[in-house]
Amino acid sequence: MSRPGFYFCFCPDSNLLKMQIIRILESSGQKDWLKKTIWLDEQNQEDKLWKALNLPNMTGPPRAVILRKCETLPDGFWKDISSTLSGFRPSIWPFFCFESEWKYGKPKISALLTKQKYFKFARNKKWIWEFSGLTRNNIHRYIAQKFRDSGIEPGPGVMDQLSSILPLDSHGIDTEMDKLALLVYPEKTILKEHLGAVSSQLDIDIFSFLQGIQRGNDASSTWNKIFKEKLKGQEMLFPFLGLLLRETRILWLLATGQDSKVSLYPGIRQQKAALARTMGQVNITLLWELVLEAESKVKSGQVSTDQAMDNLAARLFKLFSRQG
Repeated sequence: MSRPGFYFCFCPDSNLLKMQIIRILESSGQKDWLKKTIWLDEQNQEDKLWKALNLPNMTGPPRAVILRKCETLPDGFWKDISSTLSGFRPSIWPFFCFESEWKYGKPKISALLTKQKYFKFARNKKWIWEFSGLTRNNIHRYIAQKFRDSGIEPGPGVMDQLSSILPLDSHGIDTEMDKLALLVYPEKTILKEHLGAVSSQLDIDIFSFLQGIQRGNDASSTWNKIFKEKLKGQEMLFPFLGLLLRETRILWLLATGQDSKVSLYPGIRQQKAALARTMGQVNITLLWELVLEAESKVKSGQVSTDQAMDNLAARLFKLFSRQG
């Protein structure tokens, strides 16, 4: 047996959890894993769960069964599943993901689970990953890795300041780093003067905003939020572009059949996939161009940030209103 027969993950940061599973799968030597995610906090998952754990794909690639929100399962489940985990299945690899917050420095684990032979075996074989999430003490390491991955350099004092102001959530950090990368492009260095974009946390559900335009709904609440931040002296264009850029990436992945690269709650995924299908690849490409055009015109001095925001809003309404 060249890889674990099953794996337990305890981490409240779902983004870190996902990255850890990808690392484990890549280290197995098998490259074509089919990822099957089952959300156990949804109703009527029993049949889907049993088939995923017991029925191999006879002609296709091996299956990584990623079981999310395992902390919501009843205690009896851990006893019932003993027979399923008693033998090694070469083409099925279950990952049990526990995502609740830790207490007193430890994950919450069902007492009945800890008594099971397979769990004790997993503990002995080190088939368990436990991480309590990001803290001010370890966030520096995560940010440094993001810089290395993006090819962007931090200027003097930037790492220390980012370590103190970024949220203790890897998804939130990824979003803010995307904003900063967009802000400094085509340069490759983030300076302290750029960090104002991070301090202004723009609380906008960009997908609901775009969906609302498509459906002809009133978008005044979004513009009111932007206006309030502008009254505080905050620059809103680049934070807004960062959010829009991230949403565009998701729509593109869904439109091009790369669903496995998008980690979303099933209900939200269905809504975004519907919008991606309605728009099509051509219009999603136009959305990319709108973001890049707004950013480049401001940096070249052709327009002010307020003018760029007005132009962007008008073109977004034109693009999405014809998708309705």
